[in-house]
Amino acid sequence: DEVGTRMTARVITDLDAHIIAIVEAEDRPSLVRLNAEMLGGSYGHVMLVDGNDERGIDVGIMTRPGFEIRSIRSNVDAVDATGVIFSRDCAQYEIVTPTGEVLHVLVNHFKSQSGGGGPKRKRQADQVRHIADDLVADGKNVIVLGDFNQGQPALDQPAANLAALLDPAGPLRSCYDLPGFDAGPRPGTFDSCGIRNQLDYILASDSLRPAFVDGTVYRKGLWGSRKTRPTLWETYPEMLAATNQASDHAAIKVHLDL
Repeated sequence: DEVGTRMTARVITDLDAHIIAIVEAEDRPSLVRLNAEMLGGSYGHVMLVDGNDERGIDVGIMTRPGFEIRSIRSNVDAVDATGVIFSRDCAQYEIVTPTGEVLHVLVNHFKSQSGGGGPKRKRQADQVRHIADDLVADGKNVIVLGDFNQGQPALDQPAANLAALLDPAGPLRSCYDLPGFDAGPRPGTFDSCGIRNQLDYILASDSLRPAFVDGTVYRKGLWGSRKTRPTLWETYPEMLAATNQASDHAAIKVHLDL
């Protein structure tokens, strides 16, 4: 939908992030065109690596000028005893900030909830944890983010299939658990935004905790599957129906002082 496309661009513009990860992009030319025609070319670096999804639904990244993408690594061939692990990819981007800080950003889109898929998501979470462990052991700053497609059964009960990533003894901290992060009026990020729809995450290594300032779940472009306008969060007035929404997922933003 044309309005929906404009709303997607508006969310990105309003977030004004230096580094933005994109979930469900068709290809790099599409992202380049979005940046050029609807974002005023504000992102100096646009990258997407084809993943394992047969429909061509991939994850990508865009960074502002001065935030150089120094290296890229794909994990499409990662396997375990069961077979290929990632439904799309766990794309690794090494990004250098203007101050010289280096971030290793791992962009993910786990197995969809269609047909269940819990065991597959567990395998994916376990593999991402393995990758993060190796990076952290080498003294790297790590951010793991994306649509993990697994909500919590309850507020005090983390998703079991994501246990490797949400492990309190592990190297990563969920943005939801960091002081100063505001999830807003609802805990989730998808559709109605209940706790079972908390599907999207940003996790940061402990090395980045001193740099964390604040963060939020941004829902202005989210309508969901309902027929009437959401009343629990503010939405763009141009959106008049679900087909006009930027996405059926909210955006997540964290602010790191680097």
